[in-house]
Amino acid sequence: MKQTPASYLKSFPSPFIRALSKDKYEKGKSLFSTTQLISPPQRTWLAKNHEKQENPYTMFHALMGTAIHSILEDNVDTENGEVAEERLHYEYPYLGETIAISGQIDFYENKTVFDYKNTAGFQEKMKPEHRQQIQINGWLAEKNGYEVEHVSIVYLQRDWSYMRSTFDPTYPQTPFAIYVEPYDQDFAAKLIKETVEDHWKAYNGSPRPCTAEEQWEKPSVYAIMSPGAKRASKLCDTLSEAEELKKPNQTVEIRKGEKTFCNSFCGFKDVCEQYKRESK
Repeated sequence: MKQTPASYLKSFPSPFIRALSKDKYEKGKSLFSTTQLISPPQRTWLAKNHEKQENPYTMFHALMGTAIHSILEDNVDTENGEVAEERLHYEYPYLGETIAISGQIDFYENKTVFDYKNTAGFQEKMKPEHRQQIQINGWLAEKNGYEVEHVSIVYLQRDWSYMRSTFDPTYPQTPFAIYVEPYDQDFAAKLIKETVEDHWKAYNGSPRPCTAEEQWEKPSVYAIMSPGAKRASKLCDTLSEAEELKKPNQTVEIRKGEKTFCNSFCGFKDVCEQYKRESK
């Protein structure tokens, strides 16, 4: 990933550019990784046929997450049964085929599989996609001989302020938000079956379209505005509703929605026919 003098407005230091080009993520000899299984199947099809276009700015926080994983790996207490940064594999039987899947557990101790996430804002609960990922990793750990009773997501909240925590009792008192739940073997097994089926179809040329949720779609809203007002008096889901509710002296302002993941984070949008079609 070579940085030219004009690229990124000279605001991305060269050592970080080089670090991004040395991404150590490997899914080994597996066909699908846990991260891949919880992502839209269409990306599996696009990744098979096209090279992903990366933007260093969208990759930056992933780089910071890599640094956190290095801390875990360098400070693991193996003598007490802890495990860090271990990639696990399993040969999954499906329709007469054997599909190799893998997942990396960030940390394991006391019969609990952990995954660490570097995140913005403050997490008040475990995100659904993270719950899916950690339950699948719990299943893989069990298949590889680990005794698993609980799974956990540890959020490292990068926006946390120590100074604010000293005087605001309603503010998180730690940069960590830790959520633990029982390992659910039935849920994980059902999830793997469904996701392997979706991604296997995609890999062989029949991907389903990405859903609005997978695209992080924010629909357009229609704001009823009064003369001179900075805020809308009401937000409506449809133009017809806004036109019906507005008063004679008011206007309707269209606040266009967007597909946030597609527009800002997907490295395949330029070759995605669904994105091209829906963008029109």
